[in-house]
Amino acid sequence: MRSIKTANKQANEITSPYDAKHLSRDEKVIRGAFYTPESIVNEVVKLVTPYIHRDNTVIADMAGGCGAFMFPIVRMGIKNYVIADSDKKAVEFLLRHFDRNRVFCTNSLLNVDRKKFHVKENDFLVVIGNPPYNDITSEYRKGKKGSFICDDDLKDRDMGISFLKAFNKLKANVICILHPLSYLIKETNFKRLKDFTKSYILKEGITFPSSVFQHTGTARFPVLIALYERNSEGMNFDYIKSFKFKILSSKKCFVLNEWTTTDGYVNKYPPRKGQPQTSPIGLYYYSFRDLNSVLRNASFLTEQKGNSVVVTIENFYKYAYLYCLKYFTSQIAENLWIFGNLSPLVDIQFVENNRKLFVLFALKTHKVFKIINSFTIEQLKCYYNVNDDENLEEVETKLKNFFYDLYQVRCRENQGKTR
Repeated sequence: MRSIKTANKQANEITSPYDAKHLSRDEKVIRGAFYTPESIVNEVVKLVTPYIHRDNTVIADMAGGCGAFMFPIVRMGIKNYVIADSDKKAVEFLLRHFDRNRVFCTNSLLNVDRKKFHVKENDFLVVIGNPPYNDITSEYRKGKKGSFICDDDLKDRDMGISFLKAFNKLKANVICILHPLSYLIKETNFKRLKDFTKSYILKEGITFPSSVFQHTGTARFPVLIALYERNSEGMNFDYIKSFKFKILSSKKCFVLNEWTTTDGYVNKYPPRKGQPQTSPIGLYYYSFRDLNSVLRNASFLTEQKGNSVVVTIENFYKYAYLYCLKYFTSQIAENLWIFGNLSPLVDIQFVENNRKLFVLFALKTHKVFKIINSFTIEQLKCYYNVNDDENLEEVETKLKNFFYDLYQVRCRENQGKTR
């Protein structure tokens, strides 16, 4: 019988470049080390193939893990490559399979320079891979958060954005990597990449759900296979809003400017200093950042908390809308992940014309309204002209169809012009 020590050692041995079994779950989260499935690797290789047969081309993976992206490159006969990682066990594996002179055990975000990786200034540098993209402001374990060391000009709370800044610093000619779609479609994130977006243009974008990776959480979000070319004109956010992001293994595509979100329509954060801090009707709503947080967090609250939004009688219908959205979109599975990092979608005209539907459904189904002061409920019913004679089943059918249409129908074929 094998000893426990021997069994554990064998369990931690690296046998495949596609699974980081040697790392604990905490280490995977801290490092962002969720190794890439072979099918996704093949998509990246397919996109960079037209660029890699020039005499002075260097293919580089600056967060190479166990070489998933580099194995197919080397099999194509490419000998001018660089692969780097800070994980010593992974590097030991790389040294057994690649040219030792082209493997670097280093923090690729520190002292970033082409010379560090033996790349010449006139080399045509093509960067590939799946660099870490963990946000250090998020806890990986209760009470603990990640951290990483990098050059001052690369600092960001998200390691993935620091890597993009590093590739710009290296003046990579072509970049084909994986990163969250939210880096581009959230305008605040796009602005954090100001120097990068001044120097690169997105040529191809293919998105897929994060659940493709092993050991990820239940909240799925869109990951992008992004192909960038260095370009002196760069790109602005309007370019991204009209860009056709393909959906992997589908004929459909996602175009940001076809959608309206609750940004600017529904307040999603706690009141600032100088704003009313308490609700006159004793109701609050859990703050949210995007669709995934709406689905994950609580909704209506009767007690004010540090992260709650003040609900008034005038804006109640908007939070009733969010509650209904949470209730019904949890039943929509197919394409919901595409919108996970966006604020909730909304059809403002429909909501404004049908306030009563959302208010009635919230009052009839949310547990808070079984315990809240009856005077508050009567106030809400009177303000929104809601009465108990309404057919709840008919309301539910209308709302279910509305949300199904909102999140499904507009995801159209990847052909033709953006409407």
